[in-house]
Amino acid sequence: MTFSWLPGQSELNLQQDLLDAAAFAAKHYAATLDARAVFPGQTALTALAVFDEPIPEDPCDPSIVLETLATHGGPATTASSGPNYYGFVTGGSLPIALAARWLGDAWDQNSALGRMSPIAAQLEQTVEHWVTDLLGLPKETLMGLVSGSSIAGLSALAAARSHLYAKAQWPFAEKGLQGAPPIHIYGPDSLHGSIDKALSLLGFGANQMHWLATDSEGRLLPSALPTLAPNAIVILQAGQVCTGAFDDFASIIPIVKAQGAWVHIDGAFGLWAAACDRTRHLMAGAGQADSWSVDAHKTLNVPYDCGLVLCRHPSALKSALTASGSYLDQSSIRNGMEMTPEMSRRARSVELWAALKFLGRSGVAGLIGHFCTLAAQLREHLRDGPYTLINEGGFNQVLVALDEDAQTNAALQCLQDAGRVWMSGATWQGRAVIRISISNWQTTDAHIDLLAAEMQRAARAVQPTPPTSP
Repeated sequence: MTFSWLPGQSELNLQQDLLDAAAFAAKHYAATLDARAVFPGQTALTALAVFDEPIPEDPCDPSIVLETLATHGGPATTASSGPNYYGFVTGGSLPIALAARWLGDAWDQNSALGRMSPIAAQLEQTVEHWVTDLLGLPKETLMGLVSGSSIAGLSALAAARSHLYAKAQWPFAEKGLQGAPPIHIYGPDSLHGSIDKALSLLGFGANQMHWLATDSEGRLLPSALPTLAPNAIVILQAGQVCTGAFDDFASIIPIVKAQGAWVHIDGAFGLWAAACDRTRHLMAGAGQADSWSVDAHKTLNVPYDCGLVLCRHPSALKSALTASGSYLDQSSIRNGMEMTPEMSRRARSVELWAALKFLGRSGVAGLIGHFCTLAAQLREHLRDGPYTLINEGGFNQVLVALDEDAQTNAALQCLQDAGRVWMSGATWQGRAVIRISISNWQTTDAHIDLLAAEMQRAARAVQPTPPTSP
């Protein structure tokens, strides 16, 4: 077969040439990450206008399509997979995970059903066992692979709703929420915004959500726990998004479980603390929860997008998320769509399996320990300078501020504009802060030295010069 607009070139040869060209461009990009501006400059952003065009009337030479992407798209990327990016708890991509992702993309497997992709189903089952073992979760825990922890949290809370209504003998599948007994949700007032979004999508209103008092690092105060209403969900945090703090699971979970509540732990980046001797104490008692959500594309450094929903009640997760149809062959040992909102899904298990196979138990622990060591080094660099350290020992998170909000915001802008490092800002308990997330396998001591120097430079640039003595 030939393409009519490229006479004489076979489909197979064209595909090979395009894959070779894409691999060349990708290798060049990866090799130059450390030298790139972390955020694209104005020239690169202006060049994006090339993509602002009407849809072409006729087919275009595919080599030109790819060249346009590489030439005009590449310079306008954020170097978020590089060692100098510290924003939004964004992980890098382990080389083996990236290579496995490429292979998985070429396979182009649909992992909805085991019958559709036996390899995806097998790898999902394998990594389910590996992850639950690494994190010390109950053996009966079921895992679904989704795009990220936002959807993982949504899935877990859907399972909680299903479980609680079954326990209350409310026929949710037939009657839905109309006339249903209320479910009340409790959690720290520092929860990630994705939780509010998930609860809203599940039909919960603000009157059913009870956000409780927290300490200076966003940990739920056990003393703030009220007597729970019947049919309750309690949401806790493994790694508060700004401070990296962990709730006191060992103290809180037994109290709320004794009242019949479902406990969910939102652990987008922090849940992996359970896989490292140095940080495992932070997760003490977390295995008593009912569900957990975590990303592989943050701390574990698997490429985007790869999130995990974990639930110790398989029937609750499946009843909340499965779909049926006479055309769906469900004779396989594992059908991934039963544990996720999506039916058709790419085979995320490929790169997750590759990362865990490559790292092993000690490698995962070493990666987590590396991030914590670098975060501690950055705190020491900044401890006696103009910045105030807002958090202490916050896993891989460093949260700082200058004396005044205007100075903090100006320093952040200065850092972002310079393009040598990049991090994000936030408001923490009424104060403007700079939030540094260390979660890339490529980041070294030298990168932390550069980061500290850049932060000191930005502080000097925005703070008033002290008067000189006469």
